Amino acid sequence: MNLQMVIRENDDAIQDGIRTSPEDPVKELISMIHITCEGRSFDFFDGATPQNLWNMVRGTRGKEQAVLAEMDGELLDFQTPFPSGGDVRWVPLSAPKAHQAYVRSAIMLLVCAVEEIYGEGADVLVKHSLGKSLYCEFEDGHVPLKKELDRLAERMREISEEGRDITKLVVGKKRAMAFLRIKGREEDAELAGQLAGNTINVDQCGRVIDYFFGPLLPDMSFVRLFALKSYAPGFLLSLPDEDFHLAQDEEEDPLFAKVFLESQNWSELIGCQNLAQLNASIENGKILDYISIAEALHEKKLAELADAICEAKPRIRLVCMAGPSSSGKTTFMRRLIVHLQVNGVHPVMISLDDYFRDRDEMQGEDWEDIHALDLDRFEGDITALLEGKPVRLPTFNFITGKKEWNAPPVTLGKGQPILVEGLHALNPRLTYFVPGYQCMHIYLSALTQITINHHNRISTSDTRLLRRMVRDMQFRGNPPEKTISSWPGVRKGEERNIFHFQGRADVVFNSALLYEIPVLKQIVKPYLEEISKDSPAYGEARRLLEFLAPFRELDASLVPDHSLLREFVGYRGLGRSFLNR
Repeated sequence: MNLQMVIRENDDAIQDGIRTSPEDPVKELISMIHITCEGRSFDFFDGATPQNLWNMVRGTRGKEQAVLAEMDGELLDFQTPFPSGGDVRWVPLSAPKAHQAYVRSAIMLLVCAVEEIYGEGADVLVKHSLGKSLYCEFEDGHVPLKKELDRLAERMREISEEGRDITKLVVGKKRAMAFLRIKGREEDAELAGQLAGNTINVDQCGRVIDYFFGPLLPDMSFVRLFALKSYAPGFLLSLPDEDFHLAQDEEEDPLFAKVFLESQNWSELIGCQNLAQLNASIENGKILDYISIAEALHEKKLAELADAICEAKPRIRLVCMAGPSSSGKTTFMRRLIVHLQVNGVHPVMISLDDYFRDRDEMQGEDWEDIHALDLDRFEGDITALLEGKPVRLPTFNFITGKKEWNAPPVTLGKGQPILVEGLHALNPRLTYFVPGYQCMHIYLSALTQITINHHNRISTSDTRLLRRMVRDMQFRGNPPEKTISSWPGVRKGEERNIFHFQGRADVVFNSALLYEIPVLKQIVKPYLEEISKDSPAYGEARRLLEFLAPFRELDASLVPDHSLLREFVGYRGLGRSFLNR
């Protein structure tokens, strides 16, 4: 008897199993789970998977109509047994919820092709995102030629056309650790040992056995859209976006390439490149050194930037700083001012958040759009300051949803710059009235310096989402549910309002801190756990909890008072320093 077969549908039809009745003593010996799907009810033996259910209800529908199962807000791949009973909905390949599963499956496809072309032991490192692509390198430092990438892409297509299966295996933790050590993946073995539970769910495709933090697609036939492009010293894996449009070729940007390389070299230098090493540093106390080094690096970069601004004075009158949500724009600007003041420069600081139109004026308009700002008032204030006139600057109260004018008037000194930070600071519509040669544009990125392991990167978007949730809870009166529900709109706004203009940047600053996720986890985890199953945010909350699970926690008291991270976790011991005004 197949224990994954359905034995009853609506208590009527027998489905290749054993029919039982309430009186049947066999029923007491068999654990059953009750599933509802598309208005129908099913009883399964333990071990039944979404694939079993899909085979029964698919009918004439194409296979791309279901690549994941969503049960009570949680995503399940087709290979994983149902953890319990519940209501099941199908996630098609084209749905945004399937995007990360596509990305993970494409990475595994790449790993398979690399091993089959270069031999067992060959591997790639998935470093970070670059636009809508993933930047990868060969583990041994090999720089691939174009013809090699063409052959690699061809092999990936062959595996996809083959429709190679992706199999889920449940392996004892000790056995998995021993296997990884035999393969020479000592740090992966350490990470496996740090995971909760006695077993680990691993994925197998051909000869490749790997662990991914999240569900994969049913098989490789679904991974058809991808491209490989040289991007020395590694290459780009281009994949479809959430709308299933293949990413366009990424142009090499020297500024961003420099930041990526610096971030990589820095993490290698201090010996903390992945989650296993980060967790180990928390357990042995070395994290205190890493915190000091990370903050010192920020100070060094800020000092260099301040020197560059001072050298360009008095030509530079307007310094515009932009970045996606929760990239740390406000604190970055305030810390930059400290370094400018060391050089005898005393700028006026302006946050675009203070120029939001009053909430009762918005009438449901998009808060991420540039027209959510009072552009006329902003232009008037900047013009007056540049003319040497005193100006009373507004402060936006996010609790009341209104601008307030409580601070005294400010006057810009002769030859001194104005520092403007905000989502739209690189948009030419905002500063069209100031000559371009008088402006410096700075873009803030939050490029995480470490990865989880070779094939699982830490999403910059997830890092920023965690930052925003913590900040919204503590300073804007918004619970995590509200932040989660608004995040897709925020991301769309970033695509339209930020990423489109990042090429105008003269300077790129990486605001990420390698120790921040353990700090953010300790604060946000209890709140995510409280989100109920009937909440629209439940599924995303569970995904974030699964992402955070392997991270050790750090207390926010370890964050230095001057740290950029204080913008999100809160300030302490600074009195009324301008850093926390």
